[in-house]
Amino acid sequence: MIAGRRTLLIGGPIVIIALVLGWGSIPQGPQVITPPPADAEPGRWVHLEGAANTRDAGGYPTRDGRFVRRGMVYRSGKLNRLNAAGAAAFRQLGVKTVIDFCNRLTTWPLFGGDVWSVQLASSVHGCPMSFDGDGPRQEFYIRGVRDNADSYREAFGLLADGDNYPVLYHCAAGTDRTGVMSALLLELLDVDRAAIIADFRLSEQVDRPGNLRAMKTLLEHIDGRGGIEAYLDSIGVTVETQRVIRANLRETR
Repeated sequence: MIAGRRTLLIGGPIVIIALVLGWGSIPQGPQVITPPPADAEPGRWVHLEGAANTRDAGGYPTRDGRFVRRGMVYRSGKLNRLNAAGAAAFRQLGVKTVIDFCNRLTTWPLFGGDVWSVQLASSVHGCPMSFDGDGPRQEFYIRGVRDNADSYREAFGLLADGDNYPVLYHCAAGTDRTGVMSALLLELLDVDRAAIIADFRLSEQVDRPGNLRAMKTLLEHIDGRGGIEAYLDSIGVTVETQRVIRANLRETR
């Protein structure tokens, strides 16, 4: 009996781990194949089979004559349905750090997190967020940043570490939480406001539109708070962190 109990005590956790690993290696739910638009800007969209709304956040010119570096930051929808081809394409990106904005207890695949092929290729950091739909719709993104300041601060902290690149951040659809992160980042990098709005609206091309009015209201709110540097500092992203991110992601050509 003692030997049997030992077998159960040892074998039980092994079975549980095997189930978790096995379940996490299977794409969750039906496959979502969302190719980039036919007239897509070269180098902008990334096709990961089983994911949607994946694209390079770089390539945009800045007001001081520089450019946002390509191949350093990617934005996407969730990565929990990648198939074998999608996983292979993800590995080819060389992403070292994944920032998951989805609101869940853990980033593990068993709980809807990214598939194991992503977990094994990259360091996955959970920065859970939940955007409150109550209140004026035009203030949706203002409330989103306010209520999730800790997660945005952590995400910017990860971008300040040069060893973390390339980085990919995502939420479920790659539109709201991810769209706000991209707007804040591009604003910090001194990208023209019209280009920031155009980048936000690219999600419309894969049927994942965001709240355009809320985005414009957020950007106006940032102006009213003294600009992006003061705004980010108010949520705990220090001026030094901002300086390092600019150094990491802007280049001259």
